[in-house]
Amino acid sequence: MTFTNEEEAYHAYNAYAFSKGFGIRKGKKFYNRKNELRGCTFLCCCEGYSEFSPSDDRKTERSLKRCGCVARIRFHIEGGVWEVVEFNDFHNHPFVEDNQKHLIRSCQKITETKGCILNTMVESGIKATKAYSYLTNEAGGAQNVGFTLQDARNFLQSKRMNLISAGDCQSLLKHLQSLQASGSNLFYSFQVDDQNRMTNFFWCDGASRIDYDCFGDVVVFDTTYRTNKYNMVCAPFVGVNNHWKNVLFGCAFMLDETITSFIWIFETSMEAMGGKAPKTIFTDQDSAMANAIGKVFPNSVHRLCVWHISKNATQHISHLLSDSRFKAKFNKIMYEVEMENEMEQLWRDLCEEWNIGENRWLCNLYSLRHKWCPAFNRASFSAGIRSTQRSESTNNVFKHLSCKTMTLTEFVNHYEKQAEKMRDNQVADDFECTRGVPRVSVDCGILRQAEQVYTLKIFKKFQAEYFQGLSWHVTSSKHEGGVYTYTLRRELGHAEHSVSFDSNNVIISCTCRLFDLLGWLCCHALTVMNNHLNMTTIPMQYILKRWTKSARREFLHDDGGSCSFNLTMSKTYHLKELMRQSFDVMSLSVNDVETIKIAKRKLHELDVEIRNYASSVSKSENHTMRNQDNDVPQHASTQILDPLRRKSKGMTNTRLKSAIEKRKKGNSSKGKKHLPPFHGMTPIEQAPILNTDFHVNPSHQTMGLSSNMMSIQHVNAQPFSYTSLLSQGYQGVPSVPQIMFPSDCPP
Repeated sequence: MTFTNEEEAYHAYNAYAFSKGFGIRKGKKFYNRKNELRGCTFLCCCEGYSEFSPSDDRKTERSLKRCGCVARIRFHIEGGVWEVVEFNDFHNHPFVEDNQKHLIRSCQKITETKGCILNTMVESGIKATKAYSYLTNEAGGAQNVGFTLQDARNFLQSKRMNLISAGDCQSLLKHLQSLQASGSNLFYSFQVDDQNRMTNFFWCDGASRIDYDCFGDVVVFDTTYRTNKYNMVCAPFVGVNNHWKNVLFGCAFMLDETITSFIWIFETSMEAMGGKAPKTIFTDQDSAMANAIGKVFPNSVHRLCVWHISKNATQHISHLLSDSRFKAKFNKIMYEVEMENEMEQLWRDLCEEWNIGENRWLCNLYSLRHKWCPAFNRASFSAGIRSTQRSESTNNVFKHLSCKTMTLTEFVNHYEKQAEKMRDNQVADDFECTRGVPRVSVDCGILRQAEQVYTLKIFKKFQAEYFQGLSWHVTSSKHEGGVYTYTLRRELGHAEHSVSFDSNNVIISCTCRLFDLLGWLCCHALTVMNNHLNMTTIPMQYILKRWTKSARREFLHDDGGSCSFNLTMSKTYHLKELMRQSFDVMSLSVNDVETIKIAKRKLHELDVEIRNYASSVSKSENHTMRNQDNDVPQHASTQILDPLRRKSKGMTNTRLKSAIEKRKKGNSSKGKKHLPPFHGMTPIEQAPILNTDFHVNPSHQTMGLSSNMMSIQHVNAQPFSYTSLLSQGYQGVPSVPQIMFPSDCPP
């Protein structure tokens, strides 16, 4: 009996062993003086005896399975032909029962297709156990999967280790450099310390840069979440698109929250966005961040997150918030007040009635009122953002995908997938806007124009604002030199606003300043336009392009760095298609004995044909295969090391403890002495981070950039910055074709 190669011979003997109920392993190989393979032996898995070794340090002790079995098969190899010259089928141990054969180790293998499915499911946030359960259900039981749950875990762990085989940061750079070959408009930059360890990192892809160009007038920057094993701060840059949904502009990792780090992050992000600064930036209450924003974005309006302020209020003034009257007035100041004098009066009422003038936290909050109170910020555009909850909701997406052991490379991969999902949602929203128009409740020219230009979500908000005008009535009006002034009052209440209209320049304004704040006309202006000015259309200067259907139309999506078609995802897609078709065939075949025979015969013929084709293709491509890593520009002179692993503070991945548990822990810690200084240094002291700066010439920001043009320069007072134009799909490795199990294998 002869075979054409080692793989075919091994699969044939393995199939025979599976049918009998034993496992095999490869034995010794024999070479001649010219180092040519002349002989090979495959053995029973029970051949020989296990060597004794102490297992005190092992978590689990393995049982001894080798018993000196002599069953084997030996091949003589000549001219690439494997000929069987010895076959011993005597076993000194019982065979495995049929219901246990799928557990034989030599018969377990994770094929490339199943491996792609496992990778895809895990990268989508599904745990390995559930991913294996899915494959088990699809295959009809664990005996048909071809591997065990532990095999799946080992496979995923090996993939993870291979991903960062060169070190986490170095693998991350390699990943970004591999994207460079595809010509995407990716930007990335990072800093290192004096030990060449990464400290700060920022990146954004081409699609994010286009989104920033369209919707970057308002940015939310949040640093409240730590996401990986280095305890680095995850700081996404988030905005609002024309469908009132989150859009990612980029993301940063920060090792510390100092002024220097914030300045570098903001300067790098502005460099990535072509020097364009946002009109308004929302952050949490952090003095270092505020100082950095004042230096990097001097012309931008800095606003604080009222959600964080409300959360901090429960910690500092919980005794006051327990009073319902104080809480009502405090919430009105935080969320509802529109006029500055109204806010000042309410604050004076709080000071007089509850004597809060000596409360340090409230005094500090009052000194920052121009950054959080809505009455002081109605002149600055906010796109409807009142806090960093949009950024926190984005963080929650990454939180479900990450854990305390996640590497930077893994997180960047997750970020790319989540960004792609958000862009898919945007495409779906664009599709809904282009294929139809919303229902208009009232037939009028202003609403008909709005339904044509605004997206569905923005039109609903505009229409609601239009209907609010029904409760406002003009109480007085005057006319001076082409300027008409109308005073409006609400039917219920004492609220009053004034609307001015310049007929010469077609300029309309309102004291509520809703247009400056949100970007569409207020109900007061719409009431005057509809009832007194007889205007049937909205002046074009009052239709912001960022809220229209054509906000992104002038940009070519293909040039925006969108990910190319992923080979792994295509294999998963084709697998689903083939499984669907094969399931239909199997459903028809099981109804009759003859159709079952026909299906088995055709499946066997199809299997042999596909395997022969795959084998021929593999042979023809062997001489043309090359190492893909050689195509990636390497910077051997600069080895970037991983940040040191740091113990996390604040949010942890462990269960939150109850008040009783915390009280018990506090009582048990009483009386314990602090650790003494060691060589004059306490255990919590740490050497400061000293940044050693590198810089990669950022002038190479052109399409078709050659990797050979990229050079690293050691300079002073410049960050280590990579700039490139990137995106590339993952290329899978061809799997080894399998051989069908024959019914018998004679010696």
